[in-house]
Amino acid sequence: MTLQRTIIAILFAWTLLAVFAHLGDVQLEFYDEARRGVSALEMSRGEAPSLLTPPYYGGPDHWGTKPPLLVWCQAIWMKVIGPGELAVRMPSALATLALFWLLTWWGKRDWGNPLVGSLAAVAVLGNWLYISNHGARSGDFDAMLILFLTAQVVFFYRWVADGQKRWIWLAGLSIFLAGMTKGVAGGFFLPGIGAWLLLDPEGRKKLLKPSTWLVPAGAIGLVLCYYFLREQIDPGYLQMVFDNELGGRFDETNEGHKHPFYYYLNLLITDHGWRHLLPLLIPALLFLFQSEYRRLTLLLSITTVLFLLVVSNAATKLVWYHAPSLPLLGMLIGAGVFHLAKLLSNKIGGQKGHLVSIALLTGLFLAPMILTTHHVLNRSRYLVMHESKGSLKEFMGRKEVQPPYSVVIKDYQPNFRFYVELARERGEAVELKRIQRLRPFLSAIEQPASEFAPGECVIVCHGDTWEYLFDHFKLKPKYKDGRCQLVLLGERREK
Repeated sequence: MTLQRTIIAILFAWTLLAVFAHLGDVQLEFYDEARRGVSALEMSRGEAPSLLTPPYYGGPDHWGTKPPLLVWCQAIWMKVIGPGELAVRMPSALATLALFWLLTWWGKRDWGNPLVGSLAAVAVLGNWLYISNHGARSGDFDAMLILFLTAQVVFFYRWVADGQKRWIWLAGLSIFLAGMTKGVAGGFFLPGIGAWLLLDPEGRKKLLKPSTWLVPAGAIGLVLCYYFLREQIDPGYLQMVFDNELGGRFDETNEGHKHPFYYYLNLLITDHGWRHLLPLLIPALLFLFQSEYRRLTLLLSITTVLFLLVVSNAATKLVWYHAPSLPLLGMLIGAGVFHLAKLLSNKIGGQKGHLVSIALLTGLFLAPMILTTHHVLNRSRYLVMHESKGSLKEFMGRKEVQPPYSVVIKDYQPNFRFYVELARERGEAVELKRIQRLRPFLSAIEQPASEFAPGECVIVCHGDTWEYLFDHFKLKPKYKDGRCQLVLLGERREK
């Protein structure tokens, strides 16, 4: 094995560690990840009204209006390895591994060396936000979306570079899969790719070929077919998509997520890992724009800038919305640094030159790799979920907590529901009870408030549920750990 292959193998082994270490250990996050997990669990049990509609409480999911590709994958993994956190997160983990190999292959094909792509993948995983919520290790849409968006850029460039029809078909497939993963977001890179095609001489020639238009248009058309089919079986769905994905999030601030225009740039600059890597972007760009990789650099630069302008102009800004730019920026950093190191190696010459270039690359990429490794090996220290949500998973596993009991929530906590459903899958006498009704759109079918009775054992992890039960019953605490406690309901209080 050559030195280069050895380095790539080491980087891939580190990628496996960064993606899979303790992947299934931490409780699902409160909102999106847990809701996807519940939908996949219901679908795996055959409780979905249709394969086209991810379910929640047996009805169509009207909060998560995205197409069902992610939930399908999660449901399949639940069938293969059983329901749990690992099955929920496995599609994202595998998408991240596929991204590593896609970038490495592209490095070999068009950037002069496969190590360019491997370094780019390491740069992506060096971003702390990407290995946290809504990223490589999370049961959300984003890791799969990022894979398919990056593939669009790769295959459109290949189509322009050598004109083989397979590349435009692969680009169309990537558009379709991105759309079936996260709807409108699956087209985020198309404006940048289109602008590059207009600027590139060979790209303009490709615009005269019908396949350049027909294949992507066909892919978009297939995604639109899904939306219209779902509208037929779930009337009102298109309006919900418009409210949630188009006009709603772009024109109005949802759930208090209002930030300044430069919010995503600030996230890149201040990220624990990327504050070591982002300064490398400027010298990388200066070098690459004067090199044989100018066309590639222009493609990634235009696509990244237009994408960041679009998401930065949206009224609703969330910490993971800029993540699709990471592979493109990582590729620019990886290519620039690698070729600068190669130039230095050639200047010095001989074995000494090789050692200097390896030392340079190691020094530049080692810090984010160490930080990421520490992050994933110490997940309990870097939880995204706020403590107020409660750590139900660990509490239910205590030997002092034995069924039968009910887990009490206010109205909507999909992560608590996920763990109650897992316990029921194991045959345990566990129920989920609400002190308030679950209203639409949280559930397409309204779920009433629950009834409680003296002598019932309940788990309470929040102040509002404790206050409700305290007002209605005399409470006898039996066991407490952290924010959660097991309580026996005594006689009813006089009103």
